[in-house]
Amino acid sequence: MEAVALTRLREQHLLAVIRTPSTASALGAAEAVVHGGISLVEITFSVPAAPSVIAELSGREGMIVGAGTVLTQDQARDALSAGAKFIVAPNFAPQIAEIALRAGVMYVPGAYTTTEIAAAHAAGAHVIKVYPVGIAGGPPYIQTIREPLRDVPMLAAGGTTLENMIAFLRAGCIGVGLGAALADPKLAEAGRFDEITKRARAFTHRITEARAAGTLPKGA
Repeated sequence: MEAVALTRLREQHLLAVIRTPSTASALGAAEAVVHGGISLVEITFSVPAAPSVIAELSGREGMIVGAGTVLTQDQARDALSAGAKFIVAPNFAPQIAEIALRAGVMYVPGAYTTTEIAAAHAAGAHVIKVYPVGIAGGPPYIQTIREPLRDVPMLAAGGTTLENMIAFLRAGCIGVGLGAALADPKLAEAGRFDEITKRARAFTHRITEARAAGTLPKGA
């Protein structure tokens, strides 16, 4: 049975990354992106007391919350205990993969080269976060590596924006991870959650437009 977060990523294509300097701003930013129509919310371990934020958000209607920047086994266990439905990391670690896969949640490790991507996929990763492809390679890089790795689900991350999002999906990614272009930490800390919601709506609207125009891959 497919992990619920993976099903939602295939449907919506967007994953909001919350990386703020305080617990309160993280909670506010998460709620803001959901109000804007994005339901997959990643709380990174750079957020103070990240597990408590995940626990606070877990189970809320319309939200699927997970953990990001998961670098240790303890962080993975703490995130899962708090209710995380997916685990994201900037790298691939077999020990963390084992914990996530045993729990039945979506595991999304970061990789960049074809060797790294293939190794993570072979170890059972559901989706590979190609990182930081938004600032290093862009959609043409995804198109190139998709040729030998056609069956590997990929998430574009690191420098992804409203302007390049559709190009990444057309290049073959199943989703896009959105950080500062969506939930900018400065906006969150200033309490400008309405602006974050506005940005979320712009991203979801762009997906809807592309789908209606037939410019997304078949089935997307």
